[in-house]
Amino acid sequence: MAIKTTVFSEYEVRELVVKLGTETCPIGCIGSLEEETEVVQVTKKCRGVVAKKRTRGTGSGTLKLTAHMPRDLYDRLMAMKSDKLKQGVTAYGRSSVHPEFVLTGRVFDEDENEKLKAWPVCVMSTGPASKIENGAEEVAEFEVEIGYSPDENGFGHYECDLNEATEDVKSAWMESFTPELVKAAE
Repeated sequence: MAIKTTVFSEYEVRELVVKLGTETCPIGCIGSLEEETEVVQVTKKCRGVVAKKRTRGTGSGTLKLTAHMPRDLYDRLMAMKSDKLKQGVTAYGRSSVHPEFVLTGRVFDEDENEKLKAWPVCVMSTGPASKIENGAEEVAEFEVEIGYSPDENGFGHYECDLNEATEDVKSAWMESFTPELVKAAE
């Protein structure tokens, strides 16, 4: 198979969608998205000297997101709801268990070419955090860290080239992504 020479340099994330259960919520005001995948280094030694190395993906990784997001979504992702509190009151503590969610995104290069990304098994890796600067000239974005894990297909991160994708994948990706959506027919 020949290597394609088309260059796609990720330049801008214009939309993220969080799918929490059956509900979806778009995030459009994004400052940055940073991704780091985890790998395992496997080495084979022969008489004390490394004879062979392989790097294998684990399907897990970390996303660092800065954005402005709806308060209700933030509270739900951080498990800051409780039936034991009065209406309008949220809290975070020992009973706060962060829910799993799916995260999808639209990423563009500097020439307006688009690709889609998805992380099907995500959970917030950090608790609520904030920094308030009195007199600041810019409204601070939320900074969150999201851990992702492999799904039932063994993948933690998917990408879709819109020039090659089928119409069903393109139309369902952002709002209805599932591992089944992208699995090849057997």
